Amino acid sequence: MNRQLRSVHRSMGAIVAVFVMMLAVTGVLLNHTVDFKLDQRYLTWDWLLEHYGVANVEPDAVFLLDQHVISQFDTQVFVDAKPVTHVQRALLGGVVLDDLIVIATDDALILLSPEGEFIERMGSAAGVPAMIQNIGLFHGDPVIQTRDGMFRSDFLLEQWERISLVGIGWSTPQPMPDSVEIELAEYFHGKGITVERLILDIHNGHIVERYGIWILDILALMMIVISLTGLWMWGRQRSRKVTREL
Repeated sequence: MNRQLRSVHRSMGAIVAVFVMMLAVTGVLLNHTVDFKLDQRYLTWDWLLEHYGVANVEPDAVFLLDQHVISQFDTQVFVDAKPVTHVQRALLGGVVLDDLIVIATDDALILLSPEGEFIERMGSAAGVPAMIQNIGLFHGDPVIQTRDGMFRSDFLLEQWERISLVGIGWSTPQPMPDSVEIELAEYFHGKGITVERLILDIHNGHIVERYGIWILDILALMMIVISLTGLWMWGRQRSRKVTREL
């Protein structure tokens, strides 16, 4: 009985010791948050952001036009890492004219300045053919492919003529450049998770969400058991010593 009790006592003691050391280390760090600038240091590890529910947001579409990256996240359109407008339809592509960036959805053309500022939206009321499927360039002129055929215009985008051409440079999706992806991640999620928050969540058990409370409760019970078994073994040893002396 004593041997089994000692084994349980030692095993629980080792487990509790690990967590007590963790609590002590994190507690000391939290006491010196200002000294170590823990509230000013940020972590951007993918797994950590995902754990906190701020994982990277994947773009619905990305197009590289001139020196700009045009991307869509849900209904929001970005030029580089700057939001410029909202659209209810998916972006299909874009082209660069002399003094315009033109991006297309299936029911409209969105006009942007060379600096990426929103100018206007042109739909069927402005003479733009409906049911757009893609947009491209043919010798510098904008061309759109629709379900009803192919149409070409000039830089004014006011008149569209039906055509049948080959050799058109159609707009195609591209991967997001790393530099813009980093800026967009900061736009959506801020700078990341502060070291202070991570240490605090480890200290109070919130790092494992709702399970943290149960883990701390189990540790508390284990400490009670260790204390009781320690007192019991000490009492037994004390009793034996007194008996020998008598």
